[in-house]
Amino acid sequence: MTQPAAALGLAALGLDTADPLREALALAALARDCAASGVERRVLHLRLSLLPREQRQPRHLRLLREALAPALRPTRGRLHELPGGDLMVLSPPPGEHLLAARAAVAKLLPEHAAEELLPLLRLPQEAARLLTVVEAALGMDAAPAAAPPPAPRPAPPEAEFAAALRALAGAEIAAHLRRRPSWRLEPGAEAATPAREEVRPDLPALWERLLPGLAATPAQEAAFRHAAQRRMLLTLARPEELRQATAPLLPLALPLLEEDAFLRLEAALGPLGRRSLAVLVPWEEALADPGAWARLRRWAGFRGWTLGLDGVTEAALLSLPLARMGLPLLRLRFAPAWLRHGAAARAALDAALPGDRASLILAGADAPAAIAWGWQRGIAAFEGRLLRG
Repeated sequence: MTQPAAALGLAALGLDTADPLREALALAALARDCAASGVERRVLHLRLSLLPREQRQPRHLRLLREALAPALRPTRGRLHELPGGDLMVLSPPPGEHLLAARAAVAKLLPEHAAEELLPLLRLPQEAARLLTVVEAALGMDAAPAAAPPPAPRPAPPEAEFAAALRALAGAEIAAHLRRRPSWRLEPGAEAATPAREEVRPDLPALWERLLPGLAATPAQEAAFRHAAQRRMLLTLARPEELRQATAPLLPLALPLLEEDAFLRLEAALGPLGRRSLAVLVPWEEALADPGAWARLRRWAGFRGWTLGLDGVTEAALLSLPLARMGLPLLRLRFAPAWLRHGAAARAALDAALPGDRASLILAGADAPAAIAWGWQRGIAAFEGRLLRG
């Protein structure tokens, strides 16, 4: 398994280590430490990158730095310069000298621009916001260029689709199983450690192998996914696959858990192997068939494996009593909009999270801000591009 990028992924960008980049890394580490320890800091952010070019000449910047001087006296504040030209002054609370420095700098900026150009941040409460600023300075928030839409493809005729399902039922798919770890990353830890290993079939590759040039209808897509998961279960029950199974995490359709393929794998794992097995089913399927969900929860507890919910969204958190259900495993998908929530929305989302944060996996941890958001809520298990190194 690849080790995740160090320093919240920022040190693995392939950039040189000029001073502003080192300063950005230091800020990311400080935000992480404040989120972990609760140590408070006040931050004055000078968003000089938003100034017109003619107001960012050396003489203007010199005047701004001179106005900051009272906030930078020994034991008071520390100045960080970010790529792109922004400045940040960090200081322990209460930070009245930052307010004085902000007022002095505001006199040198366009009128009525202080609120936008000179925001004040509080750590650890706004650690995620500070990390978002660092990402932007490093270019990590740039949206990828939109790919042109693919040409429309016809759906396969039902007879051809049925033949593909029969072929899939007997196909060798070991080479099309994808294994992806989730990571445990504790605040302050030097490196992440692997927690579970998700195993899933590569559905696009299998579809292209059996039905090249065609596109699935929604009903066909669901049937094909179930058939591929069924075949995966039969593959994983082989002795050579069982020997390499370490804390497997299987995303499966709810009905498959009562089929022979899953029961065969469960039996092959034995009592000891079942203790490390976790299965996640889409929360929508559990909601649509509460009887089956309740029955399988009891069965999982009796047999010794873990059953949880997958793809849990903010809407699901707020509409379902997940905080009171005592689920052993939930996988949330991080949404960048959570960083922009106001106090009421943030409080409602936090209250809806299960009390046992060890039961949560935060997927979509593609940026340091997602890690910081999770840490602030006691979450330590993550999945995402940032942790793939």
